[in-house]
Amino acid sequence: MTTALTEAELVGVFKALAHPTRLAILSWLKDPESFPPQDQPAASVGVCLKHIQARADVSQSTASQFMAVLQRAGLVTCTRIGQWSYYRRNEEVIASLRASFDLAV
Repeated sequence: MTTALTEAELVGVFKALAHPTRLAILSWLKDPESFPPQDQPAASVGVCLKHIQARADVSQSTASQFMAVLQRAGLVTCTRIGQWSYYRRNEEVIASLRASFDLAV
């Protein structure tokens, strides 16, 4: 059973999604296979930050900041393999966000 997010968690999620590029990144991660091939399988470990950076057309530090905000909000998880960071959507939190809307409407 999916539980709704608390008010504080909702505020954090909405702040994270308030930037159009962060919202786009979350949408892109819905289909990790749409990114270029990488050493690690995107479906299991996530998408490498360098691919997210390239698609967003931002610097590495900006991409890292965007992902840190999404991670703090719980919307993505990060897996480190060597020097690389791989990100994937946290579907449990996204389902909780949906449940929160169902309760509010």
